[in-house]
Amino acid sequence: MRNIAIYVGTVVLAAIGVLVAAAATIPDGCAITDACASTQHAIILFAPVGILLLGVAGAAAFTIWCWRDGIEWRRWFGAVWFLLVMLLLVMSMAGGVLTG
Repeated sequence: MRNIAIYVGTVVLAAIGVLVAAAATIPDGCAITDACASTQHAIILFAPVGILLLGVAGAAAFTIWCWRDGIEWRRWFGAVWFLLVMLLLVMSMAGGVLTG
């Protein structure tokens, strides 16, 4: 159980860290939808979503490996669903930046 919590926590903190770092580097007087923040705009849109998507894929792989080896797999499956919900939340926030 501890390994699963560390995995999920690392994935979520990495996604939030990239999001905060990109938002902190926006030049002064520049909105996220302006052309002067195009790099940060792309990072905010795609990086956290990509990190969470890779996290979901990794948790799904661990689920399949545990199931195949006869180990308790339901906890990893719960991690997959938790990361999927986080992915949907981050995608909805990124969609707000896109339509901004």
